[in-house]
Amino acid sequence: MIALNIKTKLISLTDHEQGLAAAAQSRSAMEAEFLAAIERRSTVTERSLTVTEAALGQMIVKYSEQVVFQPLREIRHWFTYASGAFLEPGYPPLFYNDSNAARCANKSAVAAVGEGIAGFLAQRLYQCRKLARPNHDYPDIVMEGQVQNLTTTFLVESKATLQENASIIETIVAAELPRLASLTASLKKLDVRPIRGMLIGTAIISETEYQCYIVELELV
Repeated sequence: MIALNIKTKLISLTDHEQGLAAAAQSRSAMEAEFLAAIERRSTVTERSLTVTEAALGQMIVKYSEQVVFQPLREIRHWFTYASGAFLEPGYPPLFYNDSNAARCANKSAVAAVGEGIAGFLAQRLYQCRKLARPNHDYPDIVMEGQVQNLTTTFLVESKATLQENASIIETIVAAELPRLASLTASLKKLDVRPIRGMLIGTAIISETEYQCYIVELELV
């Protein structure tokens, strides 16, 4: 059983903030102004859920962009490796790297787990169903759900990391906000239904604990 500690933030984007998001795509200097504007009116809630490995495995098959063989086992292997379990007592790891780059887990496995969690949370918390899973396109998942009895299109983008510091995922999600906000605002004019953006970040803290950070973008 995997414990999900979830922090959810709802952001209502005005026309001005939608314009800032679009401007931030071409001018990086506008990104800080956009993030500062939305931070003042953000509401945050926290909750917890659990998911079995079997259920998450099905979500990964359903939502992962890449075909990854046993990603949860890959994550377990990494934590075992990182603990030093594969090193003989008294011997350092046989590893040479002139750039001093840190060793890391299988990035495809981490991304697949993040996409599986994104699909699971969208289904469980927002009763969404999948419309499309774009391949090498943006966002990761296009879904449909009900918001105040209105059928709404959800644009779901997943981000994932394997870090001991769970707050890193909030930084990663914040950096992605202008892009998704700009797309959500532009598609408002192309879809007859309401549009809502959703960024779902997952920090894999351990084999049995994930920190999830959800940012909903609604247009007002």
